[in-house]
Amino acid sequence: MYSFEETTYKDNPILILLKDRNPVFGGLRFGIKKAKMIIDTMAQIEIFFNSKGAKPPKDSKININQGKYNMPCYCIKHINFRINDFVIENSFLEIHSNGTSIGFGLVKAKGLIILRDEIEDFIRRNDNRR
Repeated sequence: MYSFEETTYKDNPILILLKDRNPVFGGLRFGIKKAKMIIDTMAQIEIFFNSKGAKPPKDSKININQGKYNMPCYCIKHINFRINDFVIENSFLEIHSNGTSIGFGLVKAKGLIILRDEIEDFIRRNDNRR
């Protein structure tokens, strides 16, 4: 079961993705800007997840210039990511926007899809730039 823990980092609100009440594989933490990036690229996250990581093609850049929060983003899929000293031979998706990035594999993508409404609620409650 996926859920979020909401906390703060340097006085800014953040979400931590949990699965069965524990951080997922070293954790996925993000604040308002990355939450908006996730929502604006949710269609690509769903394509990535539903294809079991086969789409988009490896190292192809998918530009996303519109979305609910109008953040110019791009997604790129890679294979073989590193966690500490381990190389994981699976697909992962990175989202980039104006020097900020967030990346995740299929397990975390599933959590983000399932918890989309909670991400949007987090943005509504904490975004001071409306």
